[in-house]
Amino acid sequence: MADTLAAQWWRAYPREEAEPDPGRFELGLCMAGAISAGAYTAGVLDFLIEALDGFEAENARLGASGPLHHVTVKVLGGASAGGMCAAIAGLFLDRRFRPVRSLADAEAQRENPLWQAWVEMIDIDQLLRADDLPEGAPIRSALDCTVLDRIVDTTIARVATLPPVRRPWLADPVRVILTLANLRGVPYALRFSGREGATSHFMWSHADSVCFTVAADAAASATAAPATRPGEVAVERGDLAQGAFVGDLFRAAALGTGAFPVALRPREVTRLRDDYAYRALLTPAGAFGDAPPENPALGLPDWPAEMDERYRMLVLDGGAMNNEPLDLVRRALAGWGGRNLREGERANRAVLMVDPFVEPGLPGPDHETGLHATLLPLFDALVREARFKPEDLALAADPDVYSRFLIAPSRGGDWSGKSAIAGGYLGGFMGFFSRAYRAHDFLLGRRNCQSFLRKYFVLPEGNPLFSTPGWTEEARVRFGILPRGDTRRHLPIVPLCSSAEGLDLGAPEAAPEPTWPAGAFRAADVKTRIEERVAAVTAQVDATILTPRFRKGAEAFVGRMVGEKIAEQAWPLRVLANAFRKRIDEIALRALERAWASALRVPGETAGKAASDAIAKAVAELDRATPRPR
Repeated sequence: MADTLAAQWWRAYPREEAEPDPGRFELGLCMAGAISAGAYTAGVLDFLIEALDGFEAENARLGASGPLHHVTVKVLGGASAGGMCAAIAGLFLDRRFRPVRSLADAEAQRENPLWQAWVEMIDIDQLLRADDLPEGAPIRSALDCTVLDRIVDTTIARVATLPPVRRPWLADPVRVILTLANLRGVPYALRFSGREGATSHFMWSHADSVCFTVAADAAASATAAPATRPGEVAVERGDLAQGAFVGDLFRAAALGTGAFPVALRPREVTRLRDDYAYRALLTPAGAFGDAPPENPALGLPDWPAEMDERYRMLVLDGGAMNNEPLDLVRRALAGWGGRNLREGERANRAVLMVDPFVEPGLPGPDHETGLHATLLPLFDALVREARFKPEDLALAADPDVYSRFLIAPSRGGDWSGKSAIAGGYLGGFMGFFSRAYRAHDFLLGRRNCQSFLRKYFVLPEGNPLFSTPGWTEEARVRFGILPRGDTRRHLPIVPLCSSAEGLDLGAPEAAPEPTWPAGAFRAADVKTRIEERVAAVTAQVDATILTPRFRKGAEAFVGRMVGEKIAEQAWPLRVLANAFRKRIDEIALRALERAWASALRVPGETAGKAASDAIAKAVAELDRATPRPR
């Protein structure tokens, strides 16, 4: 077979991935968009890492009697805040750091990269600064995003400060998939006659993603993932320096996946054009089959003839088009045409989704309300349709599925979903307003992950995963549960064992329920900062638009109005206009500037007041919603 580009892609992406070895369970993490509730997702990750470490330590302790079984984390996928969590985890999963179990453990908080990025380093005080508004610069976002750049740079720099650790449960390399909303788009031509150059129908793909393969510095893990494939980007620690192609791409993608429209700054991402070569064919309906496509042009993007080998795009929040990338994580596990076994007695792979916002939302309008009232619903409809995945809906039709699991916020009873986390208020932005909010959500994420691993992340004990010698009757009694509505005993995929310090990870002290952070923040404390940010943005618009060029054009306009429209009415006006021409021009120009300033100030003040009122309302709701401890 000729080693064409199509053949390289065909070999690298099999229709079905090889099944894991007996006694091994493969796992892909899918982290949904979360905005400030990324702190919750980070807490889930923190406990999951600790639990997997404890499980492998238990396997090592069993020694000659044989391990229970093995788990391999192969894929970390995410969108928006979930994508940023995936990027951080991809860099630190082969590093040793202490879990944060409580508010009192200051040393662990300083050491833990997930806590630092999502609890300590991000805050509304910095998002309302004006460091992003140097003189003459355009306004890129409603909030100051320079703090996000500092967080990413600081987080990457921290990699070298933590010792490497061999984690047998981590694939090497691990795949990190980040979704992006590509505003430039990738062009495709649908050729009706089948001949190149014939009349075509053009389409654009904007739901984008980038897949990084992150190699571990530590010794090779027990399993080896396939080498980096075409279309993927290999990351080694030395590649992450600023100015390096891979380093700049990783930073831009990590920031771009979380660039919430309008609020946060979009990012410029530069990739290799060939990364998109046959991506469109890697779907169950694609043209890859038992051999590469006979026509090598089939599935290729229809790039312009002058297209450079590097493709630059402007990207926004990946959640705008793919907020829960189940499809991408599943294909990375099973292959583009494969499927994960779903029956409880056979399942050997699963996608685990972390989603802080599981509510369905409100439907759109059902009657005519006027032109202006259809604009926002149209935007919402476009976003929802871009996120809709019929193939995932079909796979979820059977409720008895053991190949996909979900962790969502819960404090028991009716306290579930976004109402159970502080970051769920104010449309997901509330967590940015107080460290206490973010700390609560992080610790609740740990608590929910502990409960999930013990009660829900289980398989029937007849599954071959539990046929190893380590699963004695004593172990089955120790870890087994009877799920609600099922008479079969189930065993955990990740048993809760003891941590490195000997702490029982199933005990309450390993993940205590945090106190609800009522009263931790006063809306009045941020009102002045909002006014200052609005004033800075308004002044920047004024400075970048009322330039000498604008003034020259305005003077010409005023001159024409005075000289041609007023003076032509009658000779007395012409005489007066000529006599006082300069003074009239000055008065008219100042009036025009005052009108422009008012046009800027009024909407800004209105938006600032609306923001302050919305924050005050959300804080009041959060304080009133104090749940009772269980």
